[in-house]
Amino acid sequence: MLKFSKSLGSYDYIVDLHSNLRSFLLSTFTKGKVLRYKKQGLKRRLKILDPNFNVVKAYLDTLKPLGISGDYKPRVILDEEDINSVKNLIPQNYIVIGAGARYLSKMYPHYNQVANIFINKGYNVVLVGSKEDKEKDKATYPNQVIDLRGKLSIRQSLAVISKSKLVISNDSAVSHMARAVGVKVLMVYGSTHPYFGFAPSKDEGDYIFKGLKCQPCTLHGKDSCKFGDFRCLTSISPQEVVEKSLLLL
Repeated sequence: MLKFSKSLGSYDYIVDLHSNLRSFLLSTFTKGKVLRYKKQGLKRRLKILDPNFNVVKAYLDTLKPLGISGDYKPRVILDEEDINSVKNLIPQNYIVIGAGARYLSKMYPHYNQVANIFINKGYNVVLVGSKEDKEKDKATYPNQVIDLRGKLSIRQSLAVISKSKLVISNDSAVSHMARAVGVKVLMVYGSTHPYFGFAPSKDEGDYIFKGLKCQPCTLHGKDSCKFGDFRCLTSISPQEVVEKSLLLL
């Protein structure tokens, strides 16, 4: 880390939005005034929940010493090449489902039933995500579902999302990708909590959260459940997901 830091040269400012041990060491050894994001990780680990906490706004607070303030949101700008690269892969009138997540406690298990309901309502369904997402997903989807997991680059995945009517996703990367290209998202929460700061704002979509006594059980998610049934997820019916999704279309 010290060697890498020295190779970077010097700067007027170093903005550390990751605020972990590696970024702390990197910014400490690199010459420049450090502006560091106040992560509030301990507060969230202790399950002290603030309904007004928003990670994007917290990032922006880090930039105030630079005279930067306002209601900014992340945005990924796609070009014509990105769109053209997926044009032959996507159907008309489709929704995107992001069924993957790093941990099982964040993976809603009934997206196949959600997909089936949408198909019966006249929508097409496209799955996006990584190869690992596909391997961890044990659900069997209708034959009409277009499964692009593990077949696209990140920018291609963003392009597919950008042309969709809506995204339905776990508390994972696909939900944030949807917001970055201006597509509304319905987030399905399991072991984590919308008050951790990653929930969509009202203009970005909505979320489903059962609010069980055991929620949240973890900050980032895990592969086990003390009850053995991931009830925070299994208690959400496919019909509930579809009904709430339709309100966003």
